[in-house]
Amino acid sequence: MAIYEILHAKDSNTYYELRRDFFNGSLDSFIGSSLNGFAEFNTMFERLLEIDPELQVCAGLPVEISTKAISNQIIRYKDAFKLPEKSITVPLIIYWQKDQQDRAVMFSLTNYIEAKGLYYCLTEPDLEFGQTRNEILTMCLKEETTDDVIRAVTSMHEGKKAVGALQRSLDHKYINNVDEMKEEAVVLAKNIFDEVTRELPEMEDRGPLINETIARIFLIKKALYVQYMMSKDLLVNRHEGDVKKQRQFAKAYSDEVPIVSLSSLWRLTKDGIEE
Repeated sequence: MAIYEILHAKDSNTYYELRRDFFNGSLDSFIGSSLNGFAEFNTMFERLLEIDPELQVCAGLPVEISTKAISNQIIRYKDAFKLPEKSITVPLIIYWQKDQQDRAVMFSLTNYIEAKGLYYCLTEPDLEFGQTRNEILTMCLKEETTDDVIRAVTSMHEGKKAVGALQRSLDHKYINNVDEMKEEAVVLAKNIFDEVTRELPEMEDRGPLINETIARIFLIKKALYVQYMMSKDLLVNRHEGDVKKQRQFAKAYSDEVPIVSLSSLWRLTKDGIEE
């Protein structure tokens, strides 16, 4: 089943109890909807509608974490599997169908590495979107990336470039190579935990932020591991064609991303983590 058909069938009633901000319909309707949590990008949305007035949008789509995925088992961040059902979501997906081709752009709101992790989670082979990976481009939605979004949608809509080629060009722009990606991933994770350490002790309802923190670190580790494993250049030139060695290095890279356990976050006080 293609991406348009899968997404178009998503019904808000299915997700109402889990995601009351879920929306699935025309981009034109979304712009004026009370469920539009992205009003700062309305100008960009209007420009996209000039490309195709029939663009659709799915907002707040819950994502499963596959327990069968090899990468998920290898990176061994078990706390991610303790998260409440559907606690990881794709904030925004813009999708369309043209000339019997289905295409979609999915967005993270944080950074490009987490966007890649979100994509890899959504498109695991054993999950619903597993066969649509070549139809989906993943990006980070920020004010400074809006021109990139316009260019990407235009190129995809006109069929000028394959989705994979577009993704590789974005990879080159935003993460350059997997070694630099690892360094950035470590810094990202440390910054996330530093911020949470400051914020959590002041909060009465800790659950949402704790779940978000665990999810974000999981996505970072997931992105780094899979990106390393997908590099044919590393396989050939660094690991001499030995997939086992490549897997060992990918795991070691992922292990460098620091984690804090779910239980530790719950025990966090202004003076540090309670014993």
